[in-house]
Amino acid sequence: MVKTEKFKLHKKYKNGGQVFIHPLVDKKKSDYKAILNIANQFAKVGRTVKLTPVVHFKSEEYRQIYGALTGTKYDWKCPDLQIDDLFYEYEGFMPPFKTTKLRRMLSHGAKQSARVIVNNNKGASDTYLRRYIHTRLLQTADLDEVWVYEKGKVRRLFKKQQGD
Repeated sequence: MVKTEKFKLHKKYKNGGQVFIHPLVDKKKSDYKAILNIANQFAKVGRTVKLTPVVHFKSEEYRQIYGALTGTKYDWKCPDLQIDDLFYEYEGFMPPFKTTKLRRMLSHGAKQSARVIVNNNKGASDTYLRRYIHTRLLQTADLDEVWVYEKGKVRRLFKKQQGD
């Protein structure tokens, strides 16, 4: 579990859900507001969420924040969020929206974490997304979960079943 000394409490919910932000998180990044909104969505249902920064993989901060990734295929990566004990990567897009960008978001996100949240505000169909996810899995992309961020809400679209 990530140590919380360096993480600052941003918001606490009555159900125990909390959002923490590391001081090194770049609040000027174009996707910061979306990531914070996603964090609050998870915290509202009782989860502990940490917004994690991009730090050099050889730094002490990296070992403190991302130590659980050491020795995995995600070693040296800096996913955007830690929800409870699992890391998640948020993938946004630059306009204009095209379904090919969804493919890139999933491909890039899968390199950062097995749990990906994609911005689908322009609304590709769930059928299209599921078909593409299953195609990626057949091509050995390790995706355990895919969440969709639409219209300020986040929802799970896919979760890998045991034995998949």
